[in-house]
Amino acid sequence: MKEPILQPRAHRRAQVDAPVAPPADALGVPKRQRVLIVDDSLVNRELLRSLLEQEVDLEEAVDGTTALAMADDSDFDLVLLDVMMPDLSGYEVCKRLRASRGNEHLPILLLTSLTEQSERVQGFDAGADDFITKPINTVELRLRVRAFLRARRLYRERQALLDDLQRLHDLKDDLATLLVHDLRNPLAGLVAHLQLIDTDALTEDARESLESARNATQRLREMIDDLLQVRILEEGALEVVRDRQRVDAILAEAVETMDGPARARDIALALVRTGAHEIACERTLVRRAVENLLANAIRHGPAGSTVGIHTLATPTAIEVRVEDEGPGIPEEQRPLLFSKYGTTELRRGGRRSGHGLGLYLVSLVMRAHGGQVRVEEGVRRGTRVVMSFPRVPLET
Repeated sequence: MKEPILQPRAHRRAQVDAPVAPPADALGVPKRQRVLIVDDSLVNRELLRSLLEQEVDLEEAVDGTTALAMADDSDFDLVLLDVMMPDLSGYEVCKRLRASRGNEHLPILLLTSLTEQSERVQGFDAGADDFITKPINTVELRLRVRAFLRARRLYRERQALLDDLQRLHDLKDDLATLLVHDLRNPLAGLVAHLQLIDTDALTEDARESLESARNATQRLREMIDDLLQVRILEEGALEVVRDRQRVDAILAEAVETMDGPARARDIALALVRTGAHEIACERTLVRRAVENLLANAIRHGPAGSTVGIHTLATPTAIEVRVEDEGPGIPEEQRPLLFSKYGTTELRRGGRRSGHGLGLYLVSLVMRAHGGQVRVEEGVRRGTRVVMSFPRVPLET
């Protein structure tokens, strides 16, 4: 015969305070939470129902198999689960509920007359949140049920907020992608018309203004390309096709592309050739990543300084290093450098500097190649950014 579920009347405490108001949904409409009672004893189920039905909606299961089927088909906020049952023990039911629910926080309270420490450890190992020992104290039962239901409600509210934030984030990215597509055609027309202007017929001031306009439109086109590339990489829609590439050739192309912007800021680009290193990569993506690192170094380097770029072979990686002579980045702020739309507080002058998507794209490119990117203190007071490609066997 099963242990009685309630304490003898002489040992029960006074009735707990009045039931709390049921939780409300986002519109303020009262919403009762749902509790599943799993016990093969009809008497125990009826007693639990009499204690809780004023505060919550209750469902009952007579065994573990039924309980698992009901949990699959319905959404519960709490499970009151008897340990000793004929078909499946409460431990096994608890373990299967946890496995099927993944990371969802569904409170499970085990009802048991077992008091051995090893039995409690077995219950916690199966995934139970707490125990209620038979015979049950009615005050304790109500208080524990309310506490776990409150935690469940807070969990659901947080998840709803996170879902809303994710939808807003996706909407923002989708909107940005649509805007970028709409901007590409008029921008291409603007670039074409600027290239057609005859500079011989212009004054010196007009030629300088035209060159500034051309540089600005080129930078705008690069920013748009970065945004599109980021979206593709984030969604995993781009299949990275790697083949055997000479690193020094990729760096030379990137330096040639960024030579104009560097000259405009009176900054020298110094490419140090250190051997014919090869990596397996998607050439266009890696070149774009290097160009973004060079653009960032040029942007933060003082006039008259040098941006150095070279490769280094280690036993496990081929590294591409870009180093500037700018003010540097405090160590605690370096992790922000490759975050999406991140900013860093520069050491000199305390001004904030945004770096948009360019460096974030670098991190995505390295991730797609199984590598990593890191920031170090430069030899000449500035910042060194290192792209580390893993050494892998190259097809001949």
